[in-house]
Amino acid sequence: MQFVSAMDEKLAACYKETNLKRLRKYAGLSQSELAELSKVPLRQIQLFEQRQRNINHTTAVTVLMLARALGCGCEALLEI
Repeated sequence: MQFVSAMDEKLAACYKETNLKRLRKYAGLSQSELAELSKVPLRQIQLFEQRQRNINHTTAVTVLMLARALGCGCEALLEI
C-alpha cells in the first residue's frame, strides 16, 4: 500500500492537471458552465479537479454525465 501511495504522489506531481480539468479547459468551459451542462454539482467538479475526491471512485452515472457534457468518452476522464 505504501508503494501505491508513493506512486500516486509521483504521478500527481507529473500531471499537474486532472484529465477532467484539461478536457474542461479544452472545451472552453468554466467549472460552473460544466456543472450546468452536466447536472453534476459544482462543488463535486471542484473536488475532482483539486484531487480531493477521486473521480475513479465516483458513480458511473456521474462520469457519464461529465463525459457527455465534454463530448468525450468516460475513459478519458479516469485517472490512471
